[in-house]
Amino acid sequence: MSYEIRSILYASDLTPRSPAVFRHAVGLALRFGAKLHAVTVTTPTTSLPFTEFIKKETLDEIKVAGRNQAESLLQQRIDIFAEAHPDMDVKSVLTSVRALEGEPARQILDMAKHTLADMIVMGSRGHSAIGELLIGSVAHKVTMKADVPVVLVPIDR
Repeated sequence: MSYEIRSILYASDLTPRSPAVFRHAVGLALRFGAKLHAVTVTTPTTSLPFTEFIKKETLDEIKVAGRNQAESLLQQRIDIFAEAHPDMDVKSVLTSVRALEGEPARQILDMAKHTLADMIVMGSRGHSAIGELLIGSVAHKVTMKADVPVVLVPIDR
């Protein structure tokens, strides 16, 4: 049986270094002939101050607007990348672009299952062991709980 990667999930935190991570995701998708799914995760609005004073309908509108804005920003960055790298045929591999809300590691892992991802590609800042103990790391959580290989691209170095 041959080794196949048919679906890759690219998880973006929308930082300025995200295009470097996306480059690896696209390169792997092109190399393996895989579908590429892009996702970003927004923070739950329940963690925002004063949410208890906002009507549920208004809070729901804020959630939808936030997800739409994040998804639009991710798509814009992908479009800019594709334009700057015509040698990498992004459109031939990119299947979906989504923004989700919730705890980032959990949402990334759920999306990996939903897209039947054979691999997850994401950036890692490389917190120290003490930093990860104190504040945690989305990349660390995803790596420890994923059922598929996780490629961590070093960023902010």
